[in-house]
Amino acid sequence: MTKSKFNQCFIVAIASGKGGVGKSIATVNTAEMLVRLGYKVAVVDADLGLSNCAALLNESVPATVMDIKKGRCDVEDVMLKTQGDFTLVTGADEPESDVLDWSELYTSLDQVLRKLRLENDFILIDTPAGASDLSFWALDRADMGVLVVVGEPTAISDVYRFCKFVLDVDPTYPFAAVVNFAEDENEAQNVLERFNTIVRHFMNREFSYLGYIPLDDLVRNSVTDQFPVVRAHPEHQVTKELEYIASALVGISKKNEKNPVTTSTEAEVSNQ
Repeated sequence: MTKSKFNQCFIVAIASGKGGVGKSIATVNTAEMLVRLGYKVAVVDADLGLSNCAALLNESVPATVMDIKKGRCDVEDVMLKTQGDFTLVTGADEPESDVLDWSELYTSLDQVLRKLRLENDFILIDTPAGASDLSFWALDRADMGVLVVVGEPTAISDVYRFCKFVLDVDPTYPFAAVVNFAEDENEAQNVLERFNTIVRHFMNREFSYLGYIPLDDLVRNSVTDQFPVVRAHPEHQVTKELEYIASALVGISKKNEKNPVTTSTEAEVSNQ
């Protein structure tokens, strides 16, 4: 997978081996936390036809990337500024029976990415679950992939198979992992170690740990309330763990960029 950067925006593809592991929850809360840390952020919900990000935020989508493809709107029309102060773009908000090949949207999605790169420090792409062509599109455009891993054996098996598909194409692809639904830090580390044991044995790789999202009623309630944990409970332990994840992404972006992204405050100081 070869990647060419348009500028210094850092793109992260949030991926999983199966659905139901909390990928979209991790995406929107990490986006809000990155905003709180002072960065300009966009989310592209590329889980076409099964988009959840807008629903998790209780936001109404003005238009989708599908509308761009069909000539019903321009790129600017799909950019929704959310209450969490990040930009949300939705690929498609309902299945389209007349579109059997989602690759027809790649040109329009790339248009959106080019626009977002010019205006943001981070772009998070919420990918479809599993090894779909659209997941590979997202990983190809991203600077790194973040795997959402849970301790359920079938979920670990599914995410392993997903990684194998990717690493068979690009053995050096930069993956890291976030563990979801963990009781505490020790359980999260144990889950990742179980996963890494399989990856080391079969693929001679191991994935770094970005942090974990606690198994907490607060997270489940945030889905029902359609209100992100980060915004509703800024001092809660769940939010602190999400800050750890967001800060880890910032650190990786600064290591990977010759001209690392800076917050607006940092930019003002450097210009003085």
